[in-house]
Amino acid sequence: MIFGKKKKSADKKESSGEIEVPNLEIKAMGVGKEEAVGLLIACRQLPGYPLAVVLVANAINTRADRILIDFSAQGAVARYRVDGIWESLPAMDRPTADALLVVWKKVLGLNPVERKARQDGKFATNFRDIDWVISFMSTGVPTGERVLFTIERKKPVLKTLTDLGMRDAVQVTLKGMLNGDKGMVVISAPPTHGLPTTWRVGLDNADKFVRDWVLIENKKNQEPDIINVTEFYYEDGVETAEQVFDKVRLKQPDVYVLPSLISPQIVEAVLGQIHKENKHSVTRIVANDAVDAVIQILKQNPKHAKALLGVMQGALNQRLIRRLCESCKQAYQPTPQLLQKLGLPAGRVPKLYKPTIPPPPEQRVDAKGNPIEIEICKRCNGRGYFGRMALFELLVIDDKIRKAIGQFLESPDELRKFIKQSGHSGFFEEGVLACALGQTSLEEVQRVMQGK
Repeated sequence: MIFGKKKKSADKKESSGEIEVPNLEIKAMGVGKEEAVGLLIACRQLPGYPLAVVLVANAINTRADRILIDFSAQGAVARYRVDGIWESLPAMDRPTADALLVVWKKVLGLNPVERKARQDGKFATNFRDIDWVISFMSTGVPTGERVLFTIERKKPVLKTLTDLGMRDAVQVTLKGMLNGDKGMVVISAPPTHGLPTTWRVGLDNADKFVRDWVLIENKKNQEPDIINVTEFYYEDGVETAEQVFDKVRLKQPDVYVLPSLISPQIVEAVLGQIHKENKHSVTRIVANDAVDAVIQILKQNPKHAKALLGVMQGALNQRLIRRLCESCKQAYQPTPQLLQKLGLPAGRVPKLYKPTIPPPPEQRVDAKGNPIEIEICKRCNGRGYFGRMALFELLVIDDKIRKAIGQFLESPDELRKFIKQSGHSGFFEEGVLACALGQTSLEEVQRVMQGK
């Protein structure tokens, strides 16, 4: 049985109730090679091994990037996150779930008996000819224990701003900011909306061949390599950020890349480089929109707020949104009233699209209550969406906007209203455009705008 459902398999296995184990390699990381092999061989003999492997293999097959398992006294519920949406699997009884968890803890060299303290592990695998790196984390919670798997490709698939869904016009403006000088550019996004990816792709697509780019950050927060950006890390108790910055400054770099602004001393030092040496800087922050990003940075650095606002050139923010499945999306003709509400000229957009989502199983019956077969899209498996893209808002900070930020710093909504009246294209406008291009649905835009 697999989460309460028997998996189709060879006749012999199906009749015996055995699970067909996928060919999923497990190479524990952070464990010696010989020890890792020994742990894997031992775990293959455990009763929970087949289900443990199926859990991860099925997640990869369904395009999930997270697996979450919540344990309680009675049992456990596992969920996959597909395109940002959590999908629950059939509940498991406690013995089944415990057996599965023991396998993963043992194969990663962790303590299966420990159910309260946090434990972390990581393993590499090749599945369906793709290399993956999967992180494991377990920790005790009031209701029992929570386990999280994070699934990532070893080699990033998204490499360009176009891959992320950024329009050409926005790309031109953003690249102009990143390749500028005498200023600061802010890249931001809400939690779980892809900030690390956009940070990497944005920097990868900046011009780093004629200028020297350097990154300064705490070693415990070490960043994935970024093409042609020289990385410098400080380590707590060994060397301070200020000491590292002083060494880096002697190398006379052109652009300072700061995943965080670190400290008031670093902010002051960077501002000095911008004003006195015409240097440039790029930083990032978790924020709900571009206005929130700017306000957070200014309020976190009150002593240097005026100077920071003076050098800020722009703030990028994004929200991830699901793409409609190209195989099953349905076209419909929008009413003139709807077009007017969306701010689209009558006749400009002849059709919009919506997802094809089959009714739940209990509703798949005819007038007499007999079950009927409903064809489900094989590409998206009835989700109506396949993959995600980002909606971007890029706030260009000129003197007019700079003055408004200073005036409405304590009134963010008034600031947003002013910026919109000044012609700024926000998430709503970008979402409507994505709908007009057939990339997503109005329902999805509304869901993302409401922060769900």
